[in-house]
Amino acid sequence: MNKSVFAAAAMVVLLAACDKPAPVVVTPPPAPTPPPVVVTPAPDASADAAKAAADKAADAAKDASSAAKGSAMDAKESEKKATEAAKEVKK
Repeated sequence: MNKSVFAAAAMVVLLAACDKPAPVVVTPPPAPTPPPVVVTPAPDASADAAKAAADKAADAAKDASSAAKGSAMDAKESEKKATEAAKEVKK
């Protein structure tokens, strides 16, 4: 009977050893990735020159527009004068 008691005790010990929970492995969270680096080229001198040329062209267009308006006003005045002169000639 000692053998059966010993066998039963050994079985209890084996089963108790198998019943232990598995060790928990904790992994650290991944390190955050750094933000991407955006490299922008320095502005070209040609871009500044192009902007200056565009500004110059815009100013010239404004001047031409003003001159055209003035010419249109002169033409209207000349038309009125011609109409009045024609009326006077008919009298």
